[in-house]
Amino acid sequence: MSVVVSTITLAWTSRAVRNVETNMVTKADLVWWLDKEAELDWQFATTYAEGAPHEYVVVGKTPGFSAKDAARAAHVIRTYGEPMKFYKDTRIYLVTPMGWKHWDMQRGSIVDDSVTIINRGRADHVYGIQNMPRTVSGIDSAFDGLATVWDRNFGMTATEKSAIADLIRATFGVRLGRTLDVGCGTGLPLDLGVVEPVHYVGIDPSTAMLNALVMKHPVIAGLHPATYAEAERSRVLCGTTFDTVLTLGGSASYLSAADIDQLRARAKRDVLLMHFAAGEAPPTGDLDADVAEESLRIATAEAREQFQIGRFIASVLPGVRTGEFRAL
Repeated sequence: MSVVVSTITLAWTSRAVRNVETNMVTKADLVWWLDKEAELDWQFATTYAEGAPHEYVVVGKTPGFSAKDAARAAHVIRTYGEPMKFYKDTRIYLVTPMGWKHWDMQRGSIVDDSVTIINRGRADHVYGIQNMPRTVSGIDSAFDGLATVWDRNFGMTATEKSAIADLIRATFGVRLGRTLDVGCGTGLPLDLGVVEPVHYVGIDPSTAMLNALVMKHPVIAGLHPATYAEAERSRVLCGTTFDTVLTLGGSASYLSAADIDQLRARAKRDVLLMHFAAGEAPPTGDLDADVAEESLRIATAEAREQFQIGRFIASVLPGVRTGEFRAL
């Protein structure tokens, strides 16, 4: 069916964006930190010494460890590590070949100027029950190197966020129920507060992006580190159907026709897809233009509503099961 593309907002806010080629975290940064670990004078910590023995290096006290080094190390840890529990707290830990696991003391996101300390404990030392989400996909995603600064430098603008939050509520109501977010990245629906974490299931192949999500929202219903196609092949979702199905922030541009069909088959209500608009692309440079064009063409043909929101085309498609289930 054909639809008219309405414009919710075309407002664009200029913002400083980090240079992708020179500021992304790469394997070279990981190698630097693994070499640096062996050079530093790690100090024994007295806090938690009995229950959680560990060591640390600190800016201003540890020779050869600058503020720039501390911030760089934190980004490396968040990019190449994975979630583990420190008793009730969930953090990202990087296990090194020397048998240590490293972590920073930042909270949801890294503020470079405030990173002053990096800790390490023995890799085989377990700090309480380990019931954290898993993020390791085994895939080298183009998004990994930008994940630690994604929300600040590459995510949706405030105007785009407001518009998509309004569209989500208009489409699904205030109770999203069981929600599937494909290409979830750092967890935008959770950040917007439109879905409860205990009802949220995310799928994404980028380990580092999922690490960023977990640091902000450590308790969620489910997290699957994979592409959507792989998640379907491995049957990790079983036969589950969802009250709300989302693919936001341009993630729909990576979906094939088969992916879209499978998403619609899992939807009790509608499916909300966001593709990159013409002339727009992710900063990763990994998007297949032919796949993106065909995916948007299919969404446009099947949509019952379609809107432009900043850099994106948002399409509302009826789920295959729409009408079989009563509204929440």
